[in-house]
Amino acid sequence: MENKQSLTKLYPIVQIRKDTWEIDEFDVASLFLLIGTEKAMLIDTGMGIGDLRGAVERITDKPIIVVHSHGHIDHTGNSRQFEEIWLHPADQDMPIPDSVERRRYDTERIAARQKGSIGAPYNMFNLYPYDIEIDLRDPKDEKKPIVKDLYDGQQFNLGDRIITVYECPGHTAGEVVFLDETNRMLFAGDAINFNLGIGSVPLDTTLLAMKRIQGMSSKYDGIWNGHHDFRALGMPLDNDCLENIIRILEDLMKGNASFCECPSFWGQPMPLSKTHIGAESNHPYAHKQTAFLRKGRNFLRIDRNYSYEKTKE
Repeated sequence: MENKQSLTKLYPIVQIRKDTWEIDEFDVASLFLLIGTEKAMLIDTGMGIGDLRGAVERITDKPIIVVHSHGHIDHTGNSRQFEEIWLHPADQDMPIPDSVERRRYDTERIAARQKGSIGAPYNMFNLYPYDIEIDLRDPKDEKKPIVKDLYDGQQFNLGDRIITVYECPGHTAGEVVFLDETNRMLFAGDAINFNLGIGSVPLDTTLLAMKRIQGMSSKYDGIWNGHHDFRALGMPLDNDCLENIIRILEDLMKGNASFCECPSFWGQPMPLSKTHIGAESNHPYAHKQTAFLRKGRNFLRIDRNYSYEKTKE
């Protein structure tokens, strides 16, 4: 097991509001730290780069409740730094974390993308204060955390700050969002984004969940999702994001939508394609026939065969 002291704690961190922080895991994922008068809550643990717990403990010494928006590799990677985590049962069959090779692949692609395509001299320098050989490790020798069930309507009292859990399946079957009604903030993981992959549950289930979240809009002023690729660090998503997701889903279910070709969100190494990941890629998901639907700035990706199957029901 790596010496934890050697791992980086130099995450870009911004304070969104009083006792509310966004931790940027080097453009891979956004994690959120909410602090009450008695406890703190950490939403997601990223891909698993660096000493996340050490960084959090620099901000607060309160007991930390670790919750996960869903079970994907870029949101549970550092879970083993904590004794106990909360995750929806529908996502508990996913490995925590996934293999170091799988996580390294995505981390390297994201780092390459963020360096841009401005020429080889610039690519010689590391944009991030981490060493991938040290900071992205295989925690196979670390103790697995106790996994507790998240469920719809569950509440966590942090002390003068209550966080409520709401199911929002689509990106995964166990996707949830967290409502901080006191501070009028919604933390959405990967449930809501301008670049959103769905298909883990029937489309009408996802649509109903999205409409329920939209129906709660009087309780929040902004939505913060688990990646800041379509928003500035610390800032919420623009208001049209959720509305456009709903419109795309409605059009798709009515048969009024057609697939489009879009640039790869992985950047220049993966070309323009109708699939999310080029078929020539060695990415483990490259075989999926993922297609895009677009409205405004929103891109909704879904398996082409799955979407046709569900819209016929």
